[in-house]
Amino acid sequence: MAGTSLWGYWRYTYPYGYSHSCSKSLGTSLRMYADDNFGWLPHGQATAEASLSTLMKSDDTVRNLLRGKHIQQKVVDQALRRDGVLGPESCGWHYVEGLREDDDPQTAVIWDKVTGLWHNGNRRSGSSIMHEIIRLDGAMEFISRERWPEFVAEQKKLLADTMAKRSKSDPPIRWSDEATLGPNVNPPSPVAPARRP
Repeated sequence: MAGTSLWGYWRYTYPYGYSHSCSKSLGTSLRMYADDNFGWLPHGQATAEASLSTLMKSDDTVRNLLRGKHIQQKVVDQALRRDGVLGPESCGWHYVEGLREDDDPQTAVIWDKVTGLWHNGNRRSGSSIMHEIIRLDGAMEFISRERWPEFVAEQKKLLADTMAKRSKSDPPIRWSDEATLGPNVNPPSPVAPARRP
């Protein structure tokens, strides 16, 4: 009986299992990637998630972070063996590609796909937490359900302002969370970023 109760508690507390997808480490990896790629964050793949997974070319430990809080590591590993990149079903984070490290630092570049989970995948008691986000300057923040509409409006404006400043030769800005930010207007870039020698 005690074992069943403990199992039930564990499954409720960790609905997808325990994880340690550290958002702070992911933000650091993005900034390090930008330092090696003329200021550009990962871009140039068929999907935003695939672009994000190119972080692993410079830091293989990121593989353990990209699963997010709800995807099993074996799903990530299978996708990488198959295609070498991740897709919407194997990456646990939404990602905005085509940004530069000198764009507005308040722009959110990553947020989790499953709501209401804390840092290690454990369920947040109550319903106030909506998403964990990572801003372009590397800051991590939890956005509450009440603040989410305001956050989305802010992000749409920031992205529109940034896209208006881009030249046609720059990588397009695209996002994986079309349900939140609306349909993408730019096709994927056929050119992956060049690494600094």
